[in-house]
Amino acid sequence: MPHSQGVVMRFWFSVSTFLFSVGFTLYGLQTLDIYDFNNRPGAGYFPLIIGVGLVITTGINVYKDIQALKLQREQQREQQQVQHEQAAPTDEQAHYQKDALVVAVCIALLIFSISTLGAIVSMVVFCLAFLSYFNRGKHIQNISYSIVFPLCVYLLFDVWLQAGLPDGFFRHFY
Repeated sequence: MPHSQGVVMRFWFSVSTFLFSVGFTLYGLQTLDIYDFNNRPGAGYFPLIIGVGLVITTGINVYKDIQALKLQREQQREQQQVQHEQAAPTDEQAHYQKDALVVAVCIALLIFSISTLGAIVSMVVFCLAFLSYFNRGKHIQNISYSIVFPLCVYLLFDVWLQAGLPDGFFRHFY
């Protein structure tokens, strides 16, 4: 039953993202200062807000997935279906696996290129690669989003919050 497999996989994905969110928040609390020596928001201020938001939203998602699992088990009991055959992966499952691989590769490229290329260039490349796969055919929209989003991140963190972003090869020019 492909639908039941999807509910279980979604549940475990939700649990893993919830645990990651809790770990991210706890790690941020232990290693980053919330306020700097001038009592201004420090390096840990926004990661803490993001972490708490992640814990809340992923916790809600886990709760919803638990409800879906309970509903699924009730439906299976009512129908009394005892067919647990493993079918060959369908085209849809293979497509999801390919999507997950593309996401993982894009994130890995962002992580490994951010110190070399700098945050802004890495985010532009990440957005372009990600959107060119998932938002095919909308080139103007993809390019504009890939420029506007990193620009907004730069303005928020580097200009407004003065938190600083990795400069990459741009540090040689100033």
